[in-house]
Amino acid sequence: MNELHTFTFNLFSEQTYLLDHGDGTATVFDPGMSNNDERNHFEAFCTDLGVTIVNCLLTHAHLDHVMGVTWIAEKYGVNPRLYPEDEITWTQAPISAKLYGADMDELPARGKDLGAQGSLLQCGPYELELRFTPGHSAGHVVFVCHKSEFVIGGDVLFSRSIGRTDLPGGDADTLCKSIEEQIYTLPDSFTVHPGHGPSTTVGEEKTSNPYVNSAGTGMIQR
Repeated sequence: MNELHTFTFNLFSEQTYLLDHGDGTATVFDPGMSNNDERNHFEAFCTDLGVTIVNCLLTHAHLDHVMGVTWIAEKYGVNPRLYPEDEITWTQAPISAKLYGADMDELPARGKDLGAQGSLLQCGPYELELRFTPGHSAGHVVFVCHKSEFVIGGDVLFSRSIGRTDLPGGDADTLCKSIEEQIYTLPDSFTVHPGHGPSTTVGEEKTSNPYVNSAGTGMIQR
């Protein structure tokens, strides 16, 4: 879809998404810009597109997905919104930055919590359903746009892969359940835009994902 734009940022090759509302405003998902070049690139893109950021939504708060939240807050006056169960991941992000030797600004104040499972978020003309998908982190969520058939998926499901489960708050059985119940219940035609790597579709992963598939033969399925 032409309204959704993808950026690859920081040393983790994290993917940040920009949803153009079509009215001069936009939503940013998981801002990972980590240096001046990346911030300038994003700002110039928004200027050329003619949009101002009015929402900052997070699938989860791992370091690579929040490296740009402070800059977004300072530049556009928009604080990041997070699912409350991911509070521990949020507080661990600066600690992780030190462990990786990565520069990271002090985290800003957060905006209003995203809400509960099934909540609907309005981003201009786009209505996004919030789905709780723990397993990669304790409070991971995905954003589903039923009308335009896309998912902002964070680090739950990748093209022929899944999010890692060996970090604090991760659990393979929980991630498997999240994928089966919250993503594979969507129509096959829905596009999943992940936090790393190429986009895929629900149908492709149900058929071919080696870790979690609709046949129940995936490597983490029991």
